[in-house]
Amino acid sequence: MPSAADPRHPIRAVMATEFWHGSTGRALAQGLRGAGWDVAEVDLGSYLGRAHGLIHRIANRLLTGHGIAAYNREILDHAARVEAEVLVTVKGSYISAETLATLQARGVRTVNFYPDVAYNHAGSSPEAYARYDQIVTTKSYHLDHLRETYGAERTGFVHHGYAPLVHSRRHGDNVPYRWDISHIGNFSPYKFEYMLAVARAFPDRSIAVIGNGWAGPAQGTELERHILGYPLVGDYFARAIEESRINVAMHHGPVPPDGWQDVTSTRTFEIPASGGFMLHIDNDEVRSLFVPGEEIDVFADAASLCARIGHYLKHDDDRRRIALAGHARCVPAYSLDARAAELAALLSARGVVRGAP
Repeated sequence: MPSAADPRHPIRAVMATEFWHGSTGRALAQGLRGAGWDVAEVDLGSYLGRAHGLIHRIANRLLTGHGIAAYNREILDHAARVEAEVLVTVKGSYISAETLATLQARGVRTVNFYPDVAYNHAGSSPEAYARYDQIVTTKSYHLDHLRETYGAERTGFVHHGYAPLVHSRRHGDNVPYRWDISHIGNFSPYKFEYMLAVARAFPDRSIAVIGNGWAGPAQGTELERHILGYPLVGDYFARAIEESRINVAMHHGPVPPDGWQDVTSTRTFEIPASGGFMLHIDNDEVRSLFVPGEEIDVFADAASLCARIGHYLKHDDDRRRIALAGHARCVPAYSLDARAAELAALLSARGVVRGAP
């Protein structure tokens, strides 16, 4: 049998997920190509309605079932056309257990790369998760649960990463800063308390809170005037990071039903890759990836967050030096190109895909 290292016989894969610019799916697919795979993409976003407005929302609800069925048919059709050896998905939303069983009956191995905190997304099901040949999480705290549920031989861990074509520096040493302090991420009560404390501590500084769900809770508070009001994605997401003097990196807080909470996320890597200075919620995992005080800095609570912000607003040379060192640590070692190579090596070692001779 030809090996994955033989360029005449690349591993044939179908990848089914979302592929918007800056997404994990798009960058991981490109990384797998760099690892010597051929990848056919089936884009979930093409099968789910995205338009806004009452009439469109009603139509979307009516058509969702048809779109999901079409998505699953297209996965099967693509796999047959390219004689796929493996299906890779990110999260696996709306891929049915029946589709996975059909693929496996044809000899196609199935892999779920899981980069989120909980296993309760729309379109997910325990029946589908139980079907995957491999579930590879980016969350170290998932491993005990996954090993107990599916077995150690069917589960693995690979860190998050950044998308190299999106998360990069543009400005070099002459950054046209828009904000002194920013946080990019969707609303949660946990994060709200931190950012409200920041708004109160720095009333004369430019602050941006960028993401979904903030406007209502912030109304009538010191944070209200700092809410951007819409998310930024892709290139504009990266520029918002680079054009903020201080980027606050924290996570949602405890998430039901298991009470898990993130210690790192994609933001942990996207901020330094984009040239941003990162103040990250403190934990052992982030300290294993970056050196606090040299490549990033950390905070433990709202008081220490405000203290570190105050320090770096006064010590700009330190902030710039640390941002450059964080970028050098992250790029290219923590890219999704590198993570794809790790994933491919894991799957080869497990016998899920062909490996080097």
